[in-house]
Amino acid sequence: MKKTIFTLTAFLMGAGLFAQSLTGYEIMKKADEVPEPVTSSSTATLTIHTKKGSDRKREVIMKSKDYGDVKKEVIVFVTPKDVSGTGYLMFEYEEDSKGNKKDSDNWLYMPAMKKTRRIASSGSESDGSFMGTDFTYRDMGDRNLNDYDYKLLGEESVDGTECYKVECVAKDKTEKDPRYISYIAKSDFILRKCELFDRQNQLHRVLTCTNFTTIKGFTTAQRMKMENVQSGTWSLFETANIVYDGGDIDDSMLTVAALEKGRIR
Repeated sequence: MKKTIFTLTAFLMGAGLFAQSLTGYEIMKKADEVPEPVTSSSTATLTIHTKKGSDRKREVIMKSKDYGDVKKEVIVFVTPKDVSGTGYLMFEYEEDSKGNKKDSDNWLYMPAMKKTRRIASSGSESDGSFMGTDFTYRDMGDRNLNDYDYKLLGEESVDGTECYKVECVAKDKTEKDPRYISYIAKSDFILRKCELFDRQNQLHRVLTCTNFTTIKGFTTAQRMKMENVQSGTWSLFETANIVYDGGDIDDSMLTVAALEKGRIR
């Protein structure tokens, strides 16, 4: 869910911007338009906190490349052994001149089954748990700005950063969390926190973005935690070894074939 909620390699990056007297839509549009690097690569530790209070650790690698009309991103699990080689590939398309956007293409490869399956970018499947985490498949990609209605609720400080507080309501009421509140920093239009509400309008999940750093002019959150306040579980991505625009990424690496052959390392 890049920009509006999050995409692991991009949506938390950008240069400083300034605005006054903006509407909710204008704020979210500026957040959506924050500059991004052409290429990105990183590693991350994923911690999954269960209902029983135990923690499971996962190590992943992430790569992305922006081709202008489409952005390709891949996440591959490295450890532990039981998930090693599992990969998720996303093709996110740009809006056309009329603001319309083609649905993303998404594939999940499970080496234990030696099978790749497509993941729908909308509907109930997109609201399913991503690899047993508190993130959903919908969270992992872009959302079309035109699929939501926006309202500026005011301003609020998040960890000392002044933010716009914007309510985002899905036009499709069948979404698992059809309403969420985004806290967008006034200084750079980068998401600091997001509160997601379920169909009964009860607070369901909370995303917090912390440990910001600036790399080649791109402000980046190195910690992204999604907490399910209803179940008591949470999932934490801690990103490291971040490289932006640091050499070209081979196009053949961002393919289903590369996932299936275990080439992405």
